[in-house]
Amino acid sequence: MKKNEPLPPQLVKLRDDRFRAIQSELEDIWDHWEDRRTVGEPSLDLARLVLSLGSGARLDGEDREACEERARRNNRPFDSQRPFIEFRDLTKASGAQGGFLVQQEISEVVDILRPWSVTARAGMLIDTGLIGDSVIPKITAKSTPAWLSTETSQVTASQPTLAQIALTPKTVAGLVQWTRQLAKQTNAQRFVERELKRTIGTTIDQGAIAGTGASGQPLGLINTPGVQTQSGTTLNAGCATMKRKSAEANVNDEQISFLSTPAVRELLEGREKATGGGNFVWQNDRVADRPARVSTDVPTAVMICGDWSLIYLGIWGQGFVLEINPFDPSGFKAGLIQGRVLVSCDIAVLQPAGFVVASSIT
Repeated sequence: MKKNEPLPPQLVKLRDDRFRAIQSELEDIWDHWEDRRTVGEPSLDLARLVLSLGSGARLDGEDREACEERARRNNRPFDSQRPFIEFRDLTKASGAQGGFLVQQEISEVVDILRPWSVTARAGMLIDTGLIGDSVIPKITAKSTPAWLSTETSQVTASQPTLAQIALTPKTVAGLVQWTRQLAKQTNAQRFVERELKRTIGTTIDQGAIAGTGASGQPLGLINTPGVQTQSGTTLNAGCATMKRKSAEANVNDEQISFLSTPAVRELLEGREKATGGGNFVWQNDRVADRPARVSTDVPTAVMICGDWSLIYLGIWGQGFVLEINPFDPSGFKAGLIQGRVLVSCDIAVLQPAGFVVASSIT
């Protein structure tokens, strides 16, 4: 073949195939570059951590490194007896890997809590990473638009009325208990994670639904001024009234749902809308043709209707503090490990009139 002579089609195809293969390999290297850089990150095994703290042993090795790194990332002092656990440590499906994920793979905290918190499942807004006291701006009166009668008409300026909802960290503790035998078994990682998630989910539900706003508690929904009410006496058509009141507050109608207790659900599942009609007030997990859920964290004989995305949960930091008590006498005799979970959070109801509460339901 002479110099500058065009390549035969077979060689052109071979050259192009090789170029494409090299390009694909380079793209693959680039796509996984962050993974290669983070291979050396310390991983955290929650079951091993619990067993170590429960035995009074010194926190050491990779678990210590992982806890130190999480404390540093969240601007918290490292405490070997009260390690700070990030929510990302609860998102790993494989127990053998301990729970650490690179940034791109981390699920949001709402996805972690949804199976364990009914308010998260209903659509409550959840935000993490708060540092100082926080405020949420809200509009209490909207601006007024106007139609223009002619091309030269001028619109009158109007301003919306603004307000703020202040959030301050309120710390709540939940108690979790394991046996030492379980902590030593191969499936302990999943069990420990499940119990921690359940404890945090219960904590959030209790504060969001019925917090008193006193004695260190956040102000929960049913105690927030401005929430509408509905008689719970022989509750039937009142469910549709609750839905109407919530919709008239200009909430997202498609997001309206009901929340109550298992006992109220049982009562309303046996109450017909109309005698002999065969349709019940609570039927197929729906009330007034809207989704209905239950939680034992709802006060007795209470039902709530509204758009749960109008409740905001702020969590300080990216996780929670785990404390293990290795010195409990009764736990020592029974071979039990007690863990206390500390979560700093606060609740804000963004639009109280969008919720309706029926109490003393009969």
